[in-house]
Amino acid sequence: MKRILMTGSRDWTDAQVSADALNATLALLGVSAAEAILVHGGAAGADQLLAQTAQQHGIATEGHPAEWGVHTSRCPAWHHGLDVCKLAGHRRNDAMIAAGAEACLAFPTHGYHLAEGEDRARTSRGTWDCAEKAMKAGIPTLVVWGKDLYPFGDLGAEVLRRRAVERDLTLGGAGQLPILETWLPF
Repeated sequence: MKRILMTGSRDWTDAQVSADALNATLALLGVSAAEAILVHGGAAGADQLLAQTAQQHGIATEGHPAEWGVHTSRCPAWHHGLDVCKLAGHRRNDAMIAAGAEACLAFPTHGYHLAEGEDRARTSRGTWDCAEKAMKAGIPTLVVWGKDLYPFGDLGAEVLRRRAVERDLTLGGAGQLPILETWLPF
């Protein structure tokens, strides 16, 4: 089974782009839906939408919900009295990455850097954190932005370059490929 790790914003709602991105990833990996498993964090938004989409397309899923009420020795002492562990999402992401994957798909709703004056709340920072950790762990990482797949790091860029050569496609100025051209048979 080829593992596809996904990370995404709780505000992600685009079911069609989600399905197209999953199909594109299957094509990039050269596997059928029956040969893949979608690894996700079980959170609202992108995680649940992608898990549902994967199941509808015959892709197995593996959820890793964060244990928000659990504190560990990694938590600072002042943190143990809180009802919600602020590190739970990071622990979950670390565990998913440590389990390995052939690719990581990121579905942010905000850019990597905050705009001046932008509130840090609900700005895809967990998505970017997981994508960055996956990239550093050697997992080819692709960012879904609009209707394109963008490389995040050298391995993601190599995956898209290889597909462009196979399909005689031209990469965009940022090394991106349109999602539909990545997998549709034309």
